[in-house]
Amino acid sequence: IETMNFIEQSESAKFTKLDIGELAQSDIGKFLSATLCLPLRYTQKMAGLVHSKTRGNPFFVIQFLKTIIQNRMLQFSVNSRRWTWDCDIIDMQMISDGVAELLTTRFNQLPLHLMQTVIIASCFGSQVDDPTIDLLNIGQQLLPFNMQDALQLAIKEGILEKAGPIYQFTHDLIQQTIYESIPTSERKILHKTAGTILLRSAANNSTIHLLAVDQINFYCKDVILSPEERPQVASINATAAKFAIAASSFEQARSYIDAGMRLLGTNHWEEQYSLSLQLYEMSASISCINGDIGAMSSCLHQLIANVKSFEDSLTSSSLLAKLLAASSKYDEAISNCLSILSALGEEFPQDISLPIVLNELSVIQTTLANISVDQVKLLPPMTDKSKLNAMKFLSMLCSYSVQSKPMLVPILSCRMVRLTIEHGFCDDSIVGLVTAGYSLFSFTDGKELGYRVGKVGEFLIEESLNRHALRSRLCLELDCTMKALVEPAQSVVAILPDRYNSAMLAGDMGNAMLSLLTHCVGSLHIGSELVSVSKSFVACIKQSVRLF
Repeated sequence: IETMNFIEQSESAKFTKLDIGELAQSDIGKFLSATLCLPLRYTQKMAGLVHSKTRGNPFFVIQFLKTIIQNRMLQFSVNSRRWTWDCDIIDMQMISDGVAELLTTRFNQLPLHLMQTVIIASCFGSQVDDPTIDLLNIGQQLLPFNMQDALQLAIKEGILEKAGPIYQFTHDLIQQTIYESIPTSERKILHKTAGTILLRSAANNSTIHLLAVDQINFYCKDVILSPEERPQVASINATAAKFAIAASSFEQARSYIDAGMRLLGTNHWEEQYSLSLQLYEMSASISCINGDIGAMSSCLHQLIANVKSFEDSLTSSSLLAKLLAASSKYDEAISNCLSILSALGEEFPQDISLPIVLNELSVIQTTLANISVDQVKLLPPMTDKSKLNAMKFLSMLCSYSVQSKPMLVPILSCRMVRLTIEHGFCDDSIVGLVTAGYSLFSFTDGKELGYRVGKVGEFLIEESLNRHALRSRLCLELDCTMKALVEPAQSVVAILPDRYNSAMLAGDMGNAMLSLLTHCVGSLHIGSELVSVSKSFVACIKQSVRLF
């Protein structure tokens, strides 16, 4: 343009200027019809898409059409003998930076109610969904009109597009420009108001609760909260962390835990004991999952120094055992668990010999001789808190004993089976059953019964809400031992990737790597293609380095 202006001013050539306005959808339809040699009815839908993506700007229309041709979204079909395209795929093509800039320059010219609505939408990032908008609309507490109507207008203006229940900004630049147009002080108030409204409607809806807490945390950045607000915000962050852990979003959980801990008072162990206990226990758990031994040790030091009762110390004691095991101090971990079990009324002999083990297994062999899934399902749920805690520590102890004191495993698993029969069923009862089957399989001639007990446990695992953690916990005993020695190797190898995924979801990195490595070795043994096996080993090594 500068060159043309220079030539025009020098009067060395004559110029005729033609002002080309925006093209209407019908103009684009006629252009496509003529260019592609197709009837107008064939190009109408595509013309609508092109118009919405370019706002009718002739330059952007040409650029957009070049883009879809380069991306092979417009192709000539030999069979149909005409040009073909998929409008759904073209609709997914993001608008260009130029169109985004054009739309942002027009933002201040939009109707007020539309501007206010897209400002609210921009506070949620690049996208927001229908349920969230509906909750914000309740009682029109945020804006004095129905935002859904304005969002439909935003779609027509090319600011948003909708896929199912989700509204999404057509370009990141548009969202960023609209969001940054809000003065900082007003932006924080919007985040707080939106978060508060959503929090009132969250109830036990984890998605809405997390969204609400994210909004409130935006408000809290660089803001000095009142003494009344600090414990409230810390508490909702603790709840958000629980939801995130349940969804296996451990990094997200860490951010909520850190936000909550920053808001605790100076004397929080005295004034906010319950909240402090929750946050520090979750922090230690996430540190354990992430392999951050230093942070885990620091949290445990705080917990052990400040717990007020034996019951409150049980979680920190279980985490201490995990810390010791993670440091390969299995004997200390076992000693810690045995000490807690003794306090819970479960005593075990100091010296365990093979005759003692075989005697225990002969008794349990009779008990489990006719075990079935239906029999186990008829057991009442375990409700005694002391026994539930004992089962939890027995389960942990079984895991550590496999590594350090295998003779202790049958004694522990037999005790778990007895507690289940006498006091009822819980998820740890499945660990007891499978480990008892593993003990019969490993220490006696009753391999058939041991395998059958293990299969009963496997069926119960798949019916449990805690199936991912149980699959991971029992991978060694069930999949890598009993099933590996009884079932066809191909069938066992085939399920190990699922066990790896379950372990990752449960945050059990040790058993995740056991599943991955066993899958690699198993694939080699069953004659899988060597190139594929080689790639699996490389992936296993890289994942091991990343995790550990």
